[in-house]
Amino acid sequence: MEKTPKTQDVMGWKVAASLFLIATGAGSYLAGFLFGLMDPAGSAALSKLTVILGAPFVIVGGGLLLCDMGQKSKFYHMVSRPGSSWMSRGTFFLTLFVLFNLLHLFAGTGPAATLLTSPGLYFTIRIITSVLALLTLVYTGFVLGVVKAIPFWSSAFLAWLFLFSGMSTGAMAASLVFSIVKLAGGEGTVQHLTSLARFTSFLIILEAMVLGIYLKVMKHRSPGSVKTLTRGKLARVFWGGVVGAAVIVPFVIEVLKSFVTTGPASLLVLTLIGGITGLTGGYMLRHVVVYGGTRIPLNVQGQSVAPPSEKYETKVIDASYQSFQKA
Repeated sequence: MEKTPKTQDVMGWKVAASLFLIATGAGSYLAGFLFGLMDPAGSAALSKLTVILGAPFVIVGGGLLLCDMGQKSKFYHMVSRPGSSWMSRGTFFLTLFVLFNLLHLFAGTGPAATLLTSPGLYFTIRIITSVLALLTLVYTGFVLGVVKAIPFWSSAFLAWLFLFSGMSTGAMAASLVFSIVKLAGGEGTVQHLTSLARFTSFLIILEAMVLGIYLKVMKHRSPGSVKTLTRGKLARVFWGGVVGAAVIVPFVIEVLKSFVTTGPASLLVLTLIGGITGLTGGYMLRHVVVYGGTRIPLNVQGQSVAPPSEKYETKVIDASYQSFQKA
């Protein structure tokens, strides 16, 4: 009988939820900035909404991550090693992103009143915040890689996957809120959402491509994790929650919104279905990545060790040598 891969049990839903919220907040801001560059005339209202959504999502996600820490006294160590720790880098990225996001949000009021009178300075703040949003998204992909015993988390493709997923869920969150607040109240226009839908569908295509490449690479590096996702205990969540809810359903709905002529009421219904489904799928993606990590044995130096095919127990002699003794 084939042995079932043993998945990790240290990190759970709080980590998955925090990664999702942080990525959605940062992705919302970055998607809004890029969409604004592509369509500056018709995207003012949506771009402003992405600025409003950014900081709250990241703050709540960061709070969940802190709640998941085993010992709160280790917070100092978490932020004291930016040169070698993605956790430390991420803390600085998140903090700076929130500060600059709030500076952008409250531009024109109080101490930030002069920002709007200087277009160059205002645009510089937007660029800096967008770069910080990009770094925050990349951080969510690399933070899991610190666990060397789980190769499923140690891949640059995971950072790309969370980048495009965060931007797509951020765009869908903005579209969803815009539909509820503006379109349902008769204040928004159909053109706002159809333009954003084309941009979002492109992001979903990139996300699907990176997901396929990531799983293909991990099939050789971490076959146990891929098996757990595609054929094991997480298969239903993966195929239904990730492939279906994060990729297929949102993509179909965004295409319908982009190219099929509909009225405000029909567009509102499509946006509600696509937004809720896509955001659920965005969380499910991080859920299967976190819960699908399978451990491999490591030696003292942190290098992976492949024991013989029979039942052996590993005996560490020193830092650079191991022997396998029959159990």
